[in-house]
Parts: sequence; C-alpha cells; structure tokens
Amino acid sequence: MGIKGRQKKLRQREELARQQQEQGGHAPEYGNEDDDGLAGRVFEMGECSFHSPMDAMGRLRMKKSDFFRMQDMEVLEQMQEEHQSRRKPAQSGAVVAGGGSASRKRCRGAAVDSVEDVAEEIEQRCLRRQYTDEDLFEKSKSAITGNRLVTLSTTAEAPDDSRLAQARKRRGASLKTEELDNPMEEQVDLMEQRRNAAHGALYRHPLIGLDSVVVDALQRNGFYRMTRIQERSIPYALEGYDILGQARTGSGKTLAFCVPLLHLAKDTVRKYPNATVGLLLAPTKELCVQTHAVLSTLCEHIAAVPATAGGAQFYVQLITGGTNVSEERRRLASGMASIVVGTPGRIHDHVLHCKGWHLSRLRLLVLDEADRMLADGFQRDLDAVISRISKGRQTFLFSATNSKSVRELARLSLSRLPLFISTAGDAPSVVEMGDSETTGAGTSIAPYRVYNDPADDGGEVVDEKYKCKDDADYDRYSDECAGEADAIPSTLRQFGHIVPSHDRLRALYTFVKQVARRAKVMIFCSTVASAIFHCQMMGSVGFHDDVMMLHGQMKHRQRVQAFQMFTEWKAGVLFCTDVAARGLDIPHVTWILQYDPPLDPTEYIHRIGRTARAGTVGNSLLFLTPEEAPFLCYLAQYGIHMAKYPLPLKLPRIQEKLEHVLQLDEVVARSAVTAFRAHVGAYQSHILKETFDVHRLDLEALSKAFALTAVPHVTLPRNTEEEKRKEYIKGRLKSLNRRRLDALRYYEANKTRPQWENGFFVGVSRPSMS
Repeated sequence: MGIKGRQKKLRQREELARQQQEQGGHAPEYGNEDDDGLAGRVFEMGECSFHSPMDAMGRLRMKKSDFFRMQDMEVLEQMQEEHQSRRKPAQSGAVVAGGGSASRKRCRGAAVDSVEDVAEEIEQRCLRRQYTDEDLFEKSKSAITGNRLVTLSTTAEAPDDSRLAQARKRRGASLKTEELDNPMEEQVDLMEQRRNAAHGALYRHPLIGLDSVVVDALQRNGFYRMTRIQERSIPYALEGYDILGQARTGSGKTLAFCVPLLHLAKDTVRKYPNATVGLLLAPTKELCVQTHAVLSTLCEHIAAVPATAGGAQFYVQLITGGTNVSEERRRLASGMASIVVGTPGRIHDHVLHCKGWHLSRLRLLVLDEADRMLADGFQRDLDAVISRISKGRQTFLFSATNSKSVRELARLSLSRLPLFISTAGDAPSVVEMGDSETTGAGTSIAPYRVYNDPADDGGEVVDEKYKCKDDADYDRYSDECAGEADAIPSTLRQFGHIVPSHDRLRALYTFVKQVARRAKVMIFCSTVASAIFHCQMMGSVGFHDDVMMLHGQMKHRQRVQAFQMFTEWKAGVLFCTDVAARGLDIPHVTWILQYDPPLDPTEYIHRIGRTARAGTVGNSLLFLTPEEAPFLCYLAQYGIHMAKYPLPLKLPRIQEKLEHVLQLDEVVARSAVTAFRAHVGAYQSHILKETFDVHRLDLEALSKAFALTAVPHVTLPRNTEEEKRKEYIKGRLKSLNRRRLDALRYYEANKTRPQWENGFFVGVSRPSMS
C-alpha cells in the first residue's frame, strides 16, 4: 500500500472513531471557552496532509508555531481582500493632483472623499469671507504712503541721502520716488503712531516713580505712554520682583525690560563706571542688533545730561557671533561695557575665557524670546551663563508663548519672588518654583494697579485725545487679549489660500508681482535652501531689484547689512526663514506670506507678528496644498480665522519660462534640486504628522513647484504604522516559506523510511506548498 492509500485508510479510521464518540455521548474535551476556539480551528484542519491532527489517543498534534502561521495567513487573506475591494473604486474615482500628470491615487475606498473634496469643504467652512484685489492693495498703498514710520536707527549713524537716492534709482520703482520727505514730518508721524498704540499710564506718572532723566530720554524719542505689558510689568520691576512676562509680538516688550534696566542701573553706573550692570540675551543676531539700537539711542540722551543733573554714561556693547572675538574681549575687559547685548553662545564663550570681564556687580539679567533660545539649542549655554553670574541679580524673562520649557527655564533662573505677568487677566500670579507644571496658576496677589492721569500734568504737551480710555474700553481690551487671541493684533487681517502643489511657484510669482513694488513683504520659507532658491528665481524673472533674502547661514556682516537695507526700504520682498520670525521690529511691513507652513504651529503667531505692530494695519497670507487643508481647522480651534485671498482663478502660464530659467542658469538649477530635497526633509520633521504626512506628498507635482522637469531622488522614511505592519507580515511570510522548505527537505530525506509501526503511522507526510 502506498502513501496515498495509507492516508485514506487513516482518514477512514478517524471518521469511524468520531462516529463512535458521538454515538456514545462521549467526546474528548479538545477545547472549552478558555481555549479561544483553538481546538475547533485546529480540528477543521483534519484533512490537511501537513500534519496529522490527532495521535492514537485522540489528542491534538499541533505546535504553537503552526497556530501563529495560520494567524498570519488569515491576516494576509484579509489584506488581499481589502486590496481587491480598493481597486475598483480607485480606478473609477481616482484623484489626479498633478494637473494631467500621472500622480499617485489616494482613494481609501468608496466611502472616503477625495483630497480635493475634503480641501474644498474645509475651504468653504474656514475661508468664508472674500476680499477683492482693490480692497487689499489700495489700503496697503495708503498705509505705506500715509504712515511714514521711522524706527530707532539700527546703526550708529544714519545713512546719507545719496545712498538712499542711489538705491531708489537702482530699483526703479515708481513708489520710491515719493519717499524721503521732511524728516521732522516723519518723526511726527512716528510719535502719532506710538501715541495711538499706547493708551496706558504716562511714563512720568509720579506713582510709578521712574527716574526723570530716563523719562526725558523716552519722551525725546516719542514715548509718552506705556503699552499694556509695560504698564503692568514696569512697576513690579522697579519694586525688585523677578518677572516672567508674556505678551503678543509688537506689544512693547523691548521697552518693558529696557526702561527698568536704565532706571535700576543708573546709580550703579555712576558709582562703578567700569562695571557691567546689565546683560541681555536674545536668540538671533538681528534681534540683538535691534535691542542694541534702542538702548544706544536712549543712553545717548541720558549721557547728554550732566552728572549733577542725574545723567550717567552707559556703554552698550553688542556681542554676537561672526565678529572678531579678540576685539570683543578687549572691549569687555576695558570696562566700557555697562550693558551687554548678545547671543547665548558668544556670551558663554566670553564668560569662560575673558578673564578681565567680571559680572559680580550685575544688576539685571534679561532673557528675551526665551522659548526660541530653548528651541535653538541654547539650553546648555544659558545654564552655564546663569550659574556664573551673581545670585543677587534681578531677572526678566520675556516670551510671546508660555511653553513648558519656558516655565522650566523660569524655575531655574528666577529667584526673588517671581511673578507671571501677561496682558490677560486682572492680577499677576506667583510663579511656582517647585514641581508644579503650571506657571500662571500660583498664588494670586493684588490686582494690577490702574494709573489714571494726574489732575495737574505739570505742563506736559499731551493732547486730551491721547489720555487713557474709560474703564469700559479698558475691560474690552482685556477680553480681546485673553487666551490665544492675545497673541494676534486686532488690526491684522489674515488670509489663506489652497494652492495645488504644481501651482505653488506660479502662485508665488503672481503674489510677488502684485505686491513687490507697492508694499513691504516678508515671505517665510521652511528651509534655508528654499529661501535661497525662491529669491534667486524671483530675481531671475524680473524682480532682481525688489527681492533680498535673510537666513541663518549668511555671514554676520551679510545678515546685518540685509537687515538694515530691508529696514530702509519702503517697498520690496524679503525671503527669510524663521530666524526673522522673532522680535524684529521692521517698519512698513504690511504683508506676511507663509509660503511654507510653519513646522511648529506656535511659529505661526511669531511669523505674523512682524506686521500689524504698534497699532498699524497688516495682512498675513498662508499657502496650503489640498493635503494640508486640515491645518486651517487646527488653527480655527485656537481662534485663528482667515478669509480667502483673491488669487486669480487662472494663473499666468509661465511654467515653461520658469523651467527655462533652470536651463540657462546652472546656479539656480542646483539651488532648485537642493531646495526640493530640503523641503521634503523638513516636511518629515513637522509636529502635526497626520496633516503633514511626507508619504502623501505628490513628488512629481512638488517638483513642478521648484521648476524641475524630473523628480530628484529622495529617500523617504519608513516609520509609519502601515509600513511597520507590512514589514511584520513580510517577515512572517518569509519565515513561513523557510519552514515549508525545511519541511520539504526533511520529507525528501526521510520518505524511504518505514511508515508504519505496530499499526500506527510513524512516517512523514509530504508537506503542502500551496
């Protein structure tokens, strides 16, 4: 009898034994409720020739590996069924996102809407109100020509008229021929703007107690009244409290710590003229330059007052990376560094290696934009600097956001009864210095004091209309500034527009063409390579004299020069990264375009804070692809609502012209490839992984956004749950096939052995390879 005959006889014997058990009412207890159906599932494989399901005693013969193998097969069959069910809907309702190109299909089933349908629904729900082109740019133009704003100079000397005239002639813009009016008129406009923006107490209010020399220096620069954050923080700063301050961008945080510094350090400077009394740390060089300019201007007025009348000589030093280290150490050791403004890395280096610079008489430490310093990796430098300065100092820590990392830094740096002060709420709160996770939920103290104008103003020339508003308006302002809405100025108009990936570059060209010569614009890109490429591309298609760039990889001198030039411009476009998103006060900026969405949603607030500052009108625009449309819903949860930007329905047909630029200019072509790869790399690091999924990127359509005719090679990560599941199934299948081959080899080697012994089958069956 052959093997097949023996198998048939074995099956007959098993069937006979089963019938006898059923007739006798007795059956072996293969499985109960605790077996999760294992015995039943194994018993169904009785006809399988891979293993005999029972031995002579009626017990199961099955290994755990066989059971897991069956589970893998079930999962694979289920995946195959799902794949087959997706094929028909994908063929009938595939979404082509590349404008005629063969792009990947993203249908997840008949019940799931396409990406474009979801984006259209979100656009109708979140971008309701629409403006016309005339409504936007007529107001922008009037804002530029009507409000000629002049900030404190960012250089030691003002640029002469010849330089500005040459710049206007080189750029050749019609709007720029109207500028450079009477400087006195511009100064009056500046004072008018600041008065309208500040409705708080007078700096000279007797109950606040500011030094009269400092007040006079402020008034000479057009500062008569405080903003909300200044009115709330300065009195507590003068009383000796450490302060953790939070306020929206453009709300006057710089003067909120500069004014107390000058007041508190004036007596120390007069007594110890060679001592460093103030140390201000900021995350970027541009912010340090701006703060240095504000302090230098105020200190010039204080130094002009005779010492007998309360004047003092302050020496303000700017210490940032990219400059001569030996020259900086010479200035610090010479004693001509009353106030030092710098970045944490360079200050840390001088604290360690500049032997002649002592901080034993430091009165005040200021950490500006603390959250950005922590995000940029300055935590170790900050800890080292804080550990080496006097414990009796006073510390101010200011930021536009109140994150967990900022609270941890506050716990390490603040010491003397620190207070949390913001523009929202009715009273400051004590910062918890223990293990508490909350900053503003500490013990409440007395409400903020209200400083009404004194009955006798001492002959100060201040119009009645600039007095404090009544309590009703004051309370309304507090309500408007509550929560997340406090970070967004009420004079800011926010726009959004959903642009397909392949149309992004053409949409950018259209926007730049609309605003380049009649508004001042900052365009934020996610990477340095993207900012470089888009600046080069826009310069190659007709905007060479109207665009410039600012990013972190530029040399120190180049960054300072670019920042100063853009500050002097009345209209133009600045392509920049998030290095320009914090604290910079650039005049005349009326438009912010976030061409690439921020990698961190909190950066959205800081980016739009570069416009609509100090009560002026500003506009912000956010470009999103259809796949990124849910980001609008995310922002709406925090009170950020947008209108639809009036971009033309038919964009200009310049794609071939843009691609031709890459054929003519090898430098721009290399920049395009580098920017494409950098964009994909930055996309992977986004916090909102579900919305900004790098695996959903249409690389072919995205390549057109960089004027590329072919998709450069990029390596995408394989860290999603679906990829992990597929890898697991693939590994299990490989292991299963290996075991089957091993079983087949074992069978071939042992099939000639005796198959029966004492009436029982002891041989091996041929394994099934199906």
